[in-house]
This record gives sequence, C-alpha cells and structure tokens, in this order.
Amino acid sequence: MDDKLNIRYTDRPITPFGGLATVKNFYQNSGLQDVISSLPLPQPGSNRGYDPVDVVEGFLISVILGARRLAHAGLIRHDKVVSEMFGWAKGMASESTFSRFFKKFDVELNDELFIELNRWWFTKLKIKHHTVDIDSTVITRYGNQDGVEVGYNPRKPGRGSHHPLIAFAAEAKMVIQSWMRTGDSVSSTDIDDFVTVLLKTLKKSDIGLVRADSGFFSESTLGHFEKNELKYIVAAKMYSGLVQQIFDADGWVSYSNGIDMCSIDCRLSGWQYDRRMVVVRKSKSEHPKSGGKSLFEEYDEFSNYLYSAFVTNLDFADPLIWELYRHRAEAETQIRELKESYGLDGFCCEDFGATEAAFRWVCVAYNLMSLYKIALINSKHDPTLATLKFQCIAIASYLVRHSRKTTLIMSANDRRRDFLNGLFQKIENITPESRFFVKKKFLMN
Repeated sequence: MDDKLNIRYTDRPITPFGGLATVKNFYQNSGLQDVISSLPLPQPGSNRGYDPVDVVEGFLISVILGARRLAHAGLIRHDKVVSEMFGWAKGMASESTFSRFFKKFDVELNDELFIELNRWWFTKLKIKHHTVDIDSTVITRYGNQDGVEVGYNPRKPGRGSHHPLIAFAAEAKMVIQSWMRTGDSVSSTDIDDFVTVLLKTLKKSDIGLVRADSGFFSESTLGHFEKNELKYIVAAKMYSGLVQQIFDADGWVSYSNGIDMCSIDCRLSGWQYDRRMVVVRKSKSEHPKSGGKSLFEEYDEFSNYLYSAFVTNLDFADPLIWELYRHRAEAETQIRELKESYGLDGFCCEDFGATEAAFRWVCVAYNLMSLYKIALINSKHDPTLATLKFQCIAIASYLVRHSRKTTLIMSANDRRRDFLNGLFQKIENITPESRFFVKKKFLMN
C-alpha cells in the first residue's frame, strides 16, 4: 500500500479566518466604522500613505487574531483574502507603518479620541445603570521604553514596568476608560483625574455603583467619589485605627456558617467625617481558603477569624454590601483575558504616547468583541475570545469572482452553516441605531 502523501500547490488566495466576515459585517452595520472614520486620526505624511482607518482596522483585526507585538500584526498582511474582505486599498499595514502611525499619538490626543469613541459603546446598550469596577494592573517590560520604571511588581520584583488603570462596565464586560501610567505609579495615582475623565464617558446618572480594591482606599479617592455623588464600595486597608475599632465592635450578626458581619461608623486619621464600614469575619476552621486578614492572634476569642472591611456610602444591609462587592472579582477575570487573549501586555513602543495608543486600541478590540457577543451570541456562559475564534472565525475560506461579483466560499458542514447563517441574519438586521440588551447579573440593577 502506497501511503505517500502527494503535494500540490495553488495560487488561489485562501484564509484560515473566513469567519472574520461576521466581525467585519457587524463592525460596519453597528456604526463603529463610521465612528472611527469621524475621529481626528493622525494622517499620513504623503499621498502614498495608508488610510488611517485602514491602519486602525488592521490593528484591531490583528489583535483579535492573536497578535501581541507590532511585528505579529504585520504578519497578517500576507492574507490577501482578509485584506480584500475589509477593503483595505493598500492591504494590511506593515510593522513599520503601525510603528510610524502610533508615534503620532500623545496623551492629549489619546484622551480626545478615546473619550469620544468610548462614549459611543454605551449608546448601544439597553441598560439604565452600570456597575463600574476600577482596577490597576502591572505590565512587566524588558527594555528602557518611555514610562518604564521600577515600582510595585509582585511577579518580577525589581523589574521595570508600566502600571495602567482601567475602568470596566461590569454588566456589559466592556472597558469604559483606560490609561497607561508609569511603572512607579501606585493604584490610586491620578485616580481623581481618571474619574473626571470617566465622567466624560459615562454620565453620572448612568453609574449605579463604583467598586474598587484596597489600593484605592484613601481620603482623596473617597472624597472624589462623594464630590461627584457616586455610590461606592471600596475594600479597606487594615490601618491601626480601623483594627482597633474592629476589636471594640459589637453587634456582630451571623450571616451563614462561620461568617459574621457588623457595621461601624469609622473616622480614620486624616478623614474629615465618619464613614460607614462593613466588617466581615470568617472562621478559619470553616473557611480556611477564604480571603481576609488574620488579626488579634494574641486573643483566643478573635484569633480564629479572617477579617475584611469595606467602606461604602450605600444604605443597604451588610450582607448585600458584601455580596455586591464580591462580584468585583470579574474585573480580575477581564484583565486576565485582556492580557492572555488580546495582548494587552504587549505592543510596547519607544514613546509613551505610542504605547498608550496601542494599549487603548487593544481595549477597543476587546469592546468590539464584547459587543459582538452581546448582540449575536446567545449563550448561558460568557465565551472567551479563544472560543469565539474556534466557533465563529477559524473557517477556511477563499474568494471567487463571477459576473463582477465577489463571493466568499466558506468551508463548513451543515450544522455550522446553520450557525453562521444565523449570525449573518442577525447582523443584517443591525443598524447604527440598534441598541442591545445586556443580561443583568448584579443586584444594583
């Protein structure tokens, strides 16, 4: 038996990403392409340069397909089917073209562009109040690029990094606002200005609750939330004054097996007035892997507990405050997916403004696919980008031309054809005026 595999070649352009047609049609029908085209994007220096909208689209698609560096983004330029699918007149931009394009951005232009763009996402959603999760993350760098400084870096102590700040809309799982910051920033650095810009993206009346971890526990941050009449829950740091008040607290109420709660009115050093603190203690024996801090080891009565505290200006019951805050862990999941699937920790340029521009365009790619899921994917579970690529994008395809008409031929069995036809039908019914319902998961809404 001759089992030798014969090899043949074809000049026909073929792509493994034919399902990008669903992304392309959704991107255009939703109105996002029109919004990006209306932005004051940096223009090319000559008539032979790339259209800036084509450059942006090429970068977004590169991110969705797994690029982590500008060099990776340029690799897809050899896929002629994708270039023709999106109508890029000069094809996909090269690494050097992307690099020159991002060098034209600075911090001021980034804010001008992305405030306007980020505002658009939330006109597409049918949701009255958003839960806003503010978080920071460390991105380790291995060069001397602008803004790379040695600061807090739990995974690579002593290594240079950037320390960006991100605000998420929890129900929609979308980025509201994102800033790149130098590596020597702490969590609350620039938080007041960040919230001010955030309120240019989402109206105050559209924010039901702001949540943040203990890195944002400061009089300045809490005061800024209150000045802007924002409801908040922020995890507390166990400063000595708070620890003493927890020790003196009474009125503990059992919430469930091994979990007790109480509220205290607390005024820490430097605070102008009392704030409500919800304190949770969990039995170490019944919840050995639970979060919290061990206090009062010298007292048998208290040493068996792990303690957490949350400052809030809500007047809800203690258990509800705790339950609302616990969902904030979704922000960590979103940051992890941004890093692992969208290359958020890649695309580092020499200039700080260029690095921030690439960083914020990555968040646009993330939001595009989040809105794609909200509008098109009916699933009990929130699929990751990897799942979406497997289900919707990774489809071998090629183009044929007949009678001046171009057709994309996609390789799919009957079941997958039905699925794809369903997506295309939904997309056909979408217009720039369409708004999408978000399944609500949190109690604030």
